[in-house]
Amino acid sequence: MNTDTNSKRMLLTAGFMAFATFAAKALGLIRDSLTGAYFGTGIEADAFMLATKVPTTLFDVVVGGVISATFIPIFNEVLAKENKDEAAVFANKFITMIILATLIISAFGMLFADQLVSFMAPNFDMATHDLAVRLTTIMFPMIIFTGIAFSFVGILQSYGEYNIPSIISLVSNLAIIIYFLVLGKRFGVTGLAVTMIVAWSLQVIVQIPSLVKFKFRYRPNFHLRDKHIWSAVLLALPMLVSTWVQPLYTLVNARFASHMQGAYSSLEYANRLYLIVTGVFSFVVTNLIFPKLAKANAKENTEEAGMLISASIKAVIIIIVPLMAGIMILSQPITSIIYEHGEMDSSSARIVANALSCYSIGMVFLALNEVLSKAFFSMKKSVTPMITSIISMVFDIVLVLAFYQFIKDDPMKLTGGLAAAAACGSIVNALLNGFVLFRKVPGLLTKQDIVTILKVLVSAAVMAVVVYFEYGFVSGLAESFVGNIAVCLICGATGVAVYAVMMVLLKVSEVTSLIPKRR
Repeated sequence: MNTDTNSKRMLLTAGFMAFATFAAKALGLIRDSLTGAYFGTGIEADAFMLATKVPTTLFDVVVGGVISATFIPIFNEVLAKENKDEAAVFANKFITMIILATLIISAFGMLFADQLVSFMAPNFDMATHDLAVRLTTIMFPMIIFTGIAFSFVGILQSYGEYNIPSIISLVSNLAIIIYFLVLGKRFGVTGLAVTMIVAWSLQVIVQIPSLVKFKFRYRPNFHLRDKHIWSAVLLALPMLVSTWVQPLYTLVNARFASHMQGAYSSLEYANRLYLIVTGVFSFVVTNLIFPKLAKANAKENTEEAGMLISASIKAVIIIIVPLMAGIMILSQPITSIIYEHGEMDSSSARIVANALSCYSIGMVFLALNEVLSKAFFSMKKSVTPMITSIISMVFDIVLVLAFYQFIKDDPMKLTGGLAAAAACGSIVNALLNGFVLFRKVPGLLTKQDIVTILKVLVSAAVMAVVVYFEYGFVSGLAESFVGNIAVCLICGATGVAVYAVMMVLLKVSEVTSLIPKRR
């Protein structure tokens, strides 16, 4: 297969992944909008938001990010150096280990749900605490399906199948939306907790036909004394610590926001929207390149690995930087469109919007860190991201402790301050990872790459200035749902046009190469 065919196939795959991811994230926005409309920022919202975080946080802390980060490099190494059958044996042993781990975590979580909720949100009132405990107990088994689904994703991506893994969130989000529309008023927040388990099981089920196509069958294998499993375990601890950043930010926010009703759910609404927007592109880039990076490093093809990393860094910056600027400026109308319905009033939406704007400070760095971490993981160099993650987590905690006394009594300042501290942690994490990676791989970014990045920053800055002043002129329209949509469309269209023109004027090759040449 020639290079052009490979490039076209990769572009088609990336295009489908981008479309599927966008559709999944769009459904995620509808899901969160319905959650806000049904529960607002009241007791049920706080309890449900925390109850979803208790099992997922414990899962992330114990096994979470390790699944894809350790499984994919070793699975690809076995494929490259041994054969497909041995890779399947390793996969069966790995999945068995993950199922055992998640069963133990679920049992522990269900037994100690009361203590876990108290630890994460020590200042919830009794009614919110009791509801959070009940919902947490219901939802803990969903992490079993989470572990299996992530493992299946690793197998399919290693075989070059990216389309099905990119739609699994679409399926689960659709299940939750259907629940809201059909059964939400009847079964309320308890039914939503049960639906979460069903939604995660669907993420497993939807991948099975593709696994069968690649002739993979899961067969429980308890012979875990295996050199490949041991390699995964050795990689696991530092990788695990490096994935604790987001769970720890969640824990910090929950503990410091739990004394004020609605503060934690406001942070979660903002954080979910923030991660959805960031994830549309960073998910596509990291999930597309990670298996390729793993294969390149397994074959010791450092040149190809370097090209993949540098291309990914530039792609993330080109897309995310203008998005970051736009969301910081337009956070108010964006939040109003998505959340200001039903039980979510305008004052609550303003608090969410302020938190979203503060989270967005770290948006490009969060996306870059996904690429940089995957680069280290693909090289089986997991100690560096572990150390940088610890430093960033400490930095976040220090910031919160330093300013908490000044923000704790004002919901706007409290949510904004906690969101800004988390964003600053992401910035520190990405900068440290980038500094170490560029020292380990000299010449990763050429002078031309740096010039391109500077041009992108200038283009985005000009765009931001134009959109900021335009928003000042049209913000008066933002007094209704339709008005907010109009403001976002007007400012968004202007921003895209200004950014595109600036990129062409500054001759950014990644953009100018897309313009058809006259014959």
